Amino acid sequence: MRVLLLNPPFKKNYIRSARSTWPSISGSNWYPIFLGYAAGWLEKHGHEVLLVDALVEELTIGETVKKAKEFKPELVVVYISADSLRNDIATATKIKQHVGGEIVLVGPWCAYKPEKILKDYPQIDMVVRREFDGVLLDLASGMEKKKIKGLIFREGRKIADNGERDFLSAKELEEMPFVTKIYKEFLPISKYHQASLLHPFVDLFTGRGCVWGKCTFCLWPATIHKGAPPYRMRSIGNVVEELIYIKKELPKIKEVFFQDDTLPNGRARELSEAILRNGIKMNWSCYSRGDLTLETMVLMKKAGCRFLHVGYESGDEKVLNNMQKGTNLAGMVRFTKDSLKAGLKIHGDFILGLPGETLETIGKTLRFAKSLGIEGYQFFLPQPIAGTPLYDFLQKKKFLNKKGEINYPGLSNEELQYFRKSAMRSIYYSPKYLLKTLKSVESLDDLLRLVRTGWKVLPRILR
Repeated sequence: MRVLLLNPPFKKNYIRSARSTWPSISGSNWYPIFLGYAAGWLEKHGHEVLLVDALVEELTIGETVKKAKEFKPELVVVYISADSLRNDIATATKIKQHVGGEIVLVGPWCAYKPEKILKDYPQIDMVVRREFDGVLLDLASGMEKKKIKGLIFREGRKIADNGERDFLSAKELEEMPFVTKIYKEFLPISKYHQASLLHPFVDLFTGRGCVWGKCTFCLWPATIHKGAPPYRMRSIGNVVEELIYIKKELPKIKEVFFQDDTLPNGRARELSEAILRNGIKMNWSCYSRGDLTLETMVLMKKAGCRFLHVGYESGDEKVLNNMQKGTNLAGMVRFTKDSLKAGLKIHGDFILGLPGETLETIGKTLRFAKSLGIEGYQFFLPQPIAGTPLYDFLQKKKFLNKKGEINYPGLSNEELQYFRKSAMRSIYYSPKYLLKTLKSVESLDDLLRLVRTGWKVLPRILR
């Protein structure tokens, strides 16, 4: 079967393929990684696929429809998000009108009331609530819809829900084609940027799921991976094979980012040892919780690790406990000092506005963030995403305004927005931070990355 997998067009610099969605102020974007793996799974089983990232290619709806016309798909897979849903449906509708084919919606946002989506949009044929690789393969292979576990579909005037299906096993994840091969085949690799990563970069999963998976605000554990084993891992040997593939077939790639929700201590050690044992010279970065040991981080640095992306979230213990973060301030301070000793750079994420937040705790978070002395900072407001424990709490307490934004009785959304920008300004315009950043430049790539990011970010945080 001919299958089109689409990350549909929307606003410029909008990020749909991450764990939260927003228009990036730095021009950063992520690969459509879940669509990439699904495309490879379908292709491996003999189906003809086309993967289109209309966001990164900056295609209009009309240009996207034109690509679909040329390909003539029988099945159109559309990765949606809550903020862009109407736009995504409009794109799918245009494709169906001009090309035909059935439309199936996928992605984490399908986990929340998929039946309602089908009721509200009769032009949509199917929705997949959770992980979708296996469902799409069953559809493309011609299996009867009523027999496909994990599928919710229109059956006459009724909506049929076939119930949940088992998640792909670690063995099946290992059998998938390398997602970087799919990127090479279909995507404009040079157009993907991340503020902290060398360009060009690629990303991949060494495993799916989060070894912690309890943070109340996090999207993937509460939606696309809900009910899955905490962490399904490919073998280290299989990951090494993909790194060797990248070195051979994508020689211009300057950095690999491991998209695992977090790379825990044991996995990080095993991966680093394998990279060293196989003599692979490669820059890489990953997500991490603030609990890696110094010994592990020294080994990671030796194996080519450059950056850790770390969710510190808050400088207040009570707020950390409310979000079920599973870390504490003393541990994160120790971790940060050890990472700097090991020579690793850190991009830290902080969230203002989680349950228990006050003016006092915002001040604590800003002071804590500044005290860490890390390389990069990002301050977010929480995204109350339907299906997450955070959303359920805020809705129950009536802490959401008409736009679905957090709005506490003593701390309005407008105030949170102000403090977020104020926090960014207070760090990025600090002479101490600017001097430290300039001293950290190790190459022309580093300098160009900083200039590009600063050019885009600084005018926006001044507003």
